[in-house]
Amino acid sequence: MPHASTLSEPKKGIVVKPQVTVNVAPSAGDIHQFRQGREARLQAQFDHRTNPPDYEAPDISGFEPIDILDLPDSFYISVIGSRRSGKSFLVNWMLQQFQAGPRHFTHVFLISPTDSGFKGIPKRYRFKTIETAYHIIGTQRKIKAHNKKMHHARDRVKSRICVVIDDCACMSGRESLRNSKILEEMALNGRHEGHPIDPEPGNGISWFILSQSLTRISRAIRLNQDCFIFNNISSAKERELILDECFFINTRRDAKRESRNLYETLAGSKDFRFICVSNYIQNKRTHQDFIRVVDAVELPDKQLFGTKSDDEDSDSEDDEKFSRGKPRQLPGGRDFISGGKFKYQQY
Repeated sequence: MPHASTLSEPKKGIVVKPQVTVNVAPSAGDIHQFRQGREARLQAQFDHRTNPPDYEAPDISGFEPIDILDLPDSFYISVIGSRRSGKSFLVNWMLQQFQAGPRHFTHVFLISPTDSGFKGIPKRYRFKTIETAYHIIGTQRKIKAHNKKMHHARDRVKSRICVVIDDCACMSGRESLRNSKILEEMALNGRHEGHPIDPEPGNGISWFILSQSLTRISRAIRLNQDCFIFNNISSAKERELILDECFFINTRRDAKRESRNLYETLAGSKDFRFICVSNYIQNKRTHQDFIRVVDAVELPDKQLFGTKSDDEDSDSEDDEKFSRGKPRQLPGGRDFISGGKFKYQQY
């Protein structure tokens, strides 16, 4: 009995003719129509480049200035801008606003290898290496442990700290600005160093990180900080990173184009203007919900805290006070940390 034929083999006696495609030469009318369409497209491109349509800048009247009272306790803020763009003026203005209000800091530290700017921070609270942050955090943790044992508010230590890190982008090694593990830890978990874990209201550590280059700050910090403040970045690569990490509301092509236009308009709307992206805000339906504008204002330097003796060069006695001992309440209930140049201590 003959076997059944399959689809892969033709039946016997049936000849399958191969399909032959015949190339038909286009007619003169088809060629003329193609040439007309190509010339029309080229002419449209030429007209668009020579006479571009009027650009309608997005409306930025709804963007409000930053309110420092809205910032969370133990905040973490990065400030990115080119040289002489007003980064120090901006942070100095914000510090003075804090010190003049109800949320003033008990101590403000400066970590800068050049030790320049921020003359309102006393000399005893100015240091040159990021390793200093280990001891500042270690002391704050001792204060937190001390306050948790105290049943009465009068026995607790008030310690609301702010640390400004500037001019550290050029540093290299294990504790450079980009490779610092302690700065990444503070960006991820720094809020746990203060209230409400510390029963004293307002206690904690806040951070200002200043840099001329975005990529000098690690991606882990950029994605976990509370606020990101920047101005008109000249690097196209860094600008695209900023837009991709914190500026886009969604990933539609038209939405990205609108966000880029908004960034260009905001950054160039006023001299020394910065843009503040508030990452701590949860509901982000429109750009006005989480983007604020900040205008850098140069204010005269004045001592932000402490006494006149704090602005004098530290001596060995102050160094010893800073490095040793258990938390204790000093007169006034504020000056637990007395400043001084201390040795690096791993906590």
